[in-house]
Amino acid sequence: MGNPSGMGNPSGMGQPQRGWGTGAGQDSRAREREPQRDGTPGPGKSSGPALPPAAGSRKAGRERAGLREPGRWVTIHGLCSSPSVPVEMVVLRAGLCPGLTEDMIQLLRDNGIRTVVDFVSSDLEDVAQKCSLSYKALVAVRRVLLAQFSAFPANGADLYEELKSSTAILPTGSPRLDQLLDSGLYTGEVMELMGAPGTGKTQVCLGIAASVSLGLKQHVLFLDSTGGFTASRLYQMLQAQTEDEEEQLEALQRVQVQRVFNIYEVLRALQELRDRLSQQVLSSMGPLKVVVLDSVSAVIYPLLGGRQSEGLALMMQLSRELKTLAREFSLAVVVTNQVTRDSSTGSLKPALGRSWSFVPSTRVLLESKEGSWERSSTQRAASLAKSPRQPTGLEVELDIGNGDMLDPSLVTPTQGL
Repeated sequence: MGNPSGMGNPSGMGQPQRGWGTGAGQDSRAREREPQRDGTPGPGKSSGPALPPAAGSRKAGRERAGLREPGRWVTIHGLCSSPSVPVEMVVLRAGLCPGLTEDMIQLLRDNGIRTVVDFVSSDLEDVAQKCSLSYKALVAVRRVLLAQFSAFPANGADLYEELKSSTAILPTGSPRLDQLLDSGLYTGEVMELMGAPGTGKTQVCLGIAASVSLGLKQHVLFLDSTGGFTASRLYQMLQAQTEDEEEQLEALQRVQVQRVFNIYEVLRALQELRDRLSQQVLSSMGPLKVVVLDSVSAVIYPLLGGRQSEGLALMMQLSRELKTLAREFSLAVVVTNQVTRDSSTGSLKPALGRSWSFVPSTRVLLESKEGSWERSSTQRAASLAKSPRQPTGLEVELDIGNGDMLDPSLVTPTQGL
């Protein structure tokens, strides 16, 4: 069962193909968004003209910008970011915008300029002299960054029409989990599965991959940061849904796996994916619908030590990449996270702290069922910890090892996809 993704043999996986399609609805990013019957997003609207660059010293620029303590919503001549992803936390890196090279970034870092806010609020003439860089090149980079990170107003009616035309609901592979999520995964959003080790987070992710790749014939990108992806388990799930070996092979080929063992590899993979989707580089394999990151805590935890500020900045940059992919390309993004216990209440809460807690739109807590003393038990309790549509506290029972994640009825594509 040889194939380009390396999944013909259930024991191994290859690297993802160099290119993704986002469906038939994506023409030009400057064209108005049109409703899509298949739930695939049309292109975004024009973001407007670039804003003029700031002037003056770095200190004066910060004063004009109204910058305060880290973590606040900041505005610099119209440059702003949502409170969940402060723009001052976006670290300068190659590929963030044209002209921003590794050499330029290193010189800027040597002079204390590490983030977007540091750069756009600096006196570029002074920076050009200290870093021996072209003033014109610095101005060009700042103009692009201002345009890229600026916010422009939109009315509620336009946003609602955009939501209707770009949102699709994808089955998870578990009817009970779909019920908990109000019908399934919603594109344009980030959904988090949190739980202690061994509670079935990866199994649920594999069930989602099997359901989307086989039932909907859509592509899935699986970013594996722990080495926990098991191709043989995915193959078993597909075998349980269909006896047709050709369909099994085609579904395996739609699941692309990439091993990413640190935050920089994750960011690079997401940036490359966004570049390909932005440039409309179509893959012969078909459209992408789901991105899975298993797990986000594995790549963030090592950074939240001594130099916590830099780790927090990278975490916020990761959250921005995930939410941008979900929103701009109508993808369903699924991440897994560990849990910690609240010192005051004793209840379980997601790891990575308060800053990360605002990133997922929906959060599901997976726990081993009370009374399941056998370590090999497959019974799990899934409870809704956060949702924009359902009341929190709802709970369902899942059997991650048997039929619940392998329901053959889910191989029928849902209407509108």
